[in-house]
Amino acid sequence: MDRLAFCFGVHNHQPIGNFDHVMVEATERAYRPFLERLEQRPEVRLSVHCTGSLLEWLRERSPRTFDLLGTVAARGQVELLTGGFYEPILAVLPDHDKIGQIERLTTFLKSHFGVRPRGMWLAERVWEPQLPRVLSEAGVEYVLVDDRHFALAGLDVDTLGGYYMTDEQGQSLRVFPINQRLRYLIPFAGVDETFEYLSAWRGRATAITMVDDGEKFGVWPGTHAHVYAEGWLDRFFDRILSTPWLDATTLADVVERVPASGRVYLPTASYGEMGEWALSADAARALDAAKIEISRLADGERLVGLLRGGFWRSFLVKYPEVGDTYWKMLRLSRAIHGALARRPDDARLISGQVALWRGQANDAYWHGVFGGCYLPHLRRAVKTSLLEAEHSLVEAGAAAETAWTREDGNGDGRVEVYVRTRALAVTLEPEAGGMVTELGYFPARLDVADVLARRSEAYHDKVRARAGLGASDGARTIHDAATPKEAGLDALLAYDAIRRGSLTEGLFAEAQTALDPVAPWAAARGVIGVERLECAVEDDADAVSIVLSRAPTPDLPLAMDKRVTIRDATLAVRYRLRPPRGQRLTGRWAVQWNLALTAGHAPDRYLDLAARPTLGSSGRATDLSAVTLVDEWAAVEARLRWSPAAELAWGPVETVSLSEGGFERIYQGTALLLVWRLDVDPDAAATLEAAVTLARR
Repeated sequence: MDRLAFCFGVHNHQPIGNFDHVMVEATERAYRPFLERLEQRPEVRLSVHCTGSLLEWLRERSPRTFDLLGTVAARGQVELLTGGFYEPILAVLPDHDKIGQIERLTTFLKSHFGVRPRGMWLAERVWEPQLPRVLSEAGVEYVLVDDRHFALAGLDVDTLGGYYMTDEQGQSLRVFPINQRLRYLIPFAGVDETFEYLSAWRGRATAITMVDDGEKFGVWPGTHAHVYAEGWLDRFFDRILSTPWLDATTLADVVERVPASGRVYLPTASYGEMGEWALSADAARALDAAKIEISRLADGERLVGLLRGGFWRSFLVKYPEVGDTYWKMLRLSRAIHGALARRPDDARLISGQVALWRGQANDAYWHGVFGGCYLPHLRRAVKTSLLEAEHSLVEAGAAAETAWTREDGNGDGRVEVYVRTRALAVTLEPEAGGMVTELGYFPARLDVADVLARRSEAYHDKVRARAGLGASDGARTIHDAATPKEAGLDALLAYDAIRRGSLTEGLFAEAQTALDPVAPWAAARGVIGVERLECAVEDDADAVSIVLSRAPTPDLPLAMDKRVTIRDATLAVRYRLRPPRGQRLTGRWAVQWNLALTAGHAPDRYLDLAARPTLGSSGRATDLSAVTLVDEWAAVEARLRWSPAAELAWGPVETVSLSEGGFERIYQGTALLLVWRLDVDPDAAATLEAAVTLARR
């Protein structure tokens, strides 16, 4: 090749569970106009990756866009790339799911567009050294990662061109480095500046690659006007065609015409920002300070690029809720894979496997600029899919309708109790006070316990610093400084010392001060939710009971028996509270439930009290014995009742997170606090009961 091959392309993806209006907007503002301009210039050749879930949506909801993609692919103008169908982080999946997800998208592309993809898009470019073997087994010949991966292997990114060979256990794979500088230039810089950079590569490399998110061509802030109305993309394509030394081509063409640039073994890596996001808040601040300090050195820019940050799997520790979802996915994967090995043609198990793969979609398993696990609708979509997969095992007779296990099911070294009834999937943590962290309701495929805790994030420092500043105009990359979507977000920056589960208890003094339903624990004499309790499981004919207990301690002179009984669609708790021998027990006993339906401030999602307050409201009522959380949109009710009558207080659990649009407030769920007055004679006991029943409306 006597010209510089330019491997340009786009990766188009929308998360499982994303709002339909977001999908429509992305299609109208980015995917379709991009393909329309591409169709008008058949000489421009590039690569396109669309995730399987997006392709299915386009086929049904935007056939014009789907057909446009087919047109440019059929005439050889566009090379289609495969990948995991539902855009999972492949490295952390069992191998059978890695291969299954890739083969599903490959088959879809062959059947709908008549082409068999040779190359693959790697979700979030999360690379681990074991991948070449399994990708090769899935029929993948080459994959794209960032040039930063190569820098971390000791290579100079200013000399990276073409593609490289790597391998694992004798299985070879080609790896294309995506040029970071081009990722930041396109489409934000002027066309002249972009081509000046490309020109500098003439004679230095046979090929240079830039494949990045298609949403930056119309969806990211200000980009639709910049890319289309102001003509950036037209000028870019025209400049490609009028530049004699540049050959806009595909990855497949480069593989066919150019030998490998060398061999490389890449370390575990993703793009630089991902490593920063995976760190704890304190570690991220320390990394940022180190980058500032090192950048002042003569060779600072290159050295900063060698700072790794964290590792994608650290999200599974940073957000325990995410870790639990991941481990549930692994347990289901083993069960479904084993059942299919025995009955490979069972339609219910095959459907369950597809649901499992949907539940592996990466977006709800991590957090960065894109909201990720802080977005309840994305978590809900993943959990819905996993509940569907779990139920498929029961429907197929591969799992009992009512069952329980007591095991370390999430790899944290502690034992959990997992219970399944006809209607519920429940996870209870005996070593965290008997907290309930999963309350999956099979009829609605809804985990009502899915409330994410409020945690410190490094970018919260910027929320405080930018309090009161408005949003900026114009096209900008998501890596630019974000702005708040509303004033006063800094006031919401409170953090939880205890995970957001249900059945967390505390003993409080008799003082008349009202307890904050969202964060009462700082005022407690003792909190049960942080204790390891003795635990036994009783299995009756139609129910499972977990019996938990604690003896009095100097810090909390209170004996407690806590019996949690799960029957059909009801989870009930019965407390028996006793003072130490010869002492009196006085004060207030508070039990917190953290429950999540599908929205906080919609008028059709409310508490069934007189004024029908929304689930995102705050309030307090005395001498109640029941309340129902109603979600008319999802057609679900959570009926909470208790005895004897008690005070009920409630309030929203709200986080401040970062998306491509800026800093935003997000409703995660509703905290409900039941408060009973205690006055227990020596050698006596108080008995308190509460239960939640889930039902369809």
